[in-house]
Amino acid sequence: MVNTRTDADLSAAIQNALQAMLPRIREEIREEFRTGENWISHMEKIFDVMGCEDAFKTRLAVYKFEGNALAWWKAYKQAKGGDAWLVTMTWAYFKKLFFRQFFPRSEQERLKREYHSIRQTSTETSTEFMQR
Repeated sequence: MVNTRTDADLSAAIQNALQAMLPRIREEIREEFRTGENWISHMEKIFDVMGCEDAFKTRLAVYKFEGNALAWWKAYKQAKGGDAWLVTMTWAYFKKLFFRQFFPRSEQERLKREYHSIRQTSTETSTEFMQR
């Protein structure tokens, strides 16, 4: 059997699969947006499955933005130079922007302090400690 798929066929198949996945992805982002790291990890899993190139990752990620996130992104992108600027953006830079906007430094520091203060009590087993 000969593979007769063209790049256009593959691109169309990816777009169709993406369209089918988007409703579920949008619902998940609403639930996980408060914890930006989970959202970024989720997006990166999607990118891996789809074989996304770095240049497409930001466009796909912001496609999922709604409400305040979308308003912020449109204003930020416009202030930086619009689509001409967007083509220069790396995924690593987008993640920095994302965390700065949606996961403030004060919240990061609070969670870091909370994490470093976790201690196992003398009366709890390792299993109990890990479940807590």
